[in-house]
Amino acid sequence: MPTKPKTATANAREDILSPHAMSTISAGAVSAMSAVGAAVIKMNKEALLKKPDWFWHLFAKCEAKAARMAEQAARAPNACGDATFIEVYARNLPKLMTAALNAHEKAAP
Repeated sequence: MPTKPKTATANAREDILSPHAMSTISAGAVSAMSAVGAAVIKMNKEALLKKPDWFWHLFAKCEAKAARMAEQAARAPNACGDATFIEVYARNLPKLMTAALNAHEKAAP
């Protein structure tokens, strides 16, 4: 039995970007996120064709994690706002997706 009670934030889904989070991101950053996402999907087309539902679930989790990491970096004192957000997002989404796919391949019999 867990020793800590679950909070509302612990119950929130971490595999999707919330509408509030999306509304705080500028149009330019959303456009860059789309371009990066499309490139990652194109890089992993084989995995998408094998298990589409699983792939989209995994992609959503990686996308949300990359966006959270980018948001934290963009709020740093010396950050350049959207430029930092885009840079960190573009750097981390492909890495997260590759790591998740590799972990799945190793776990598969």
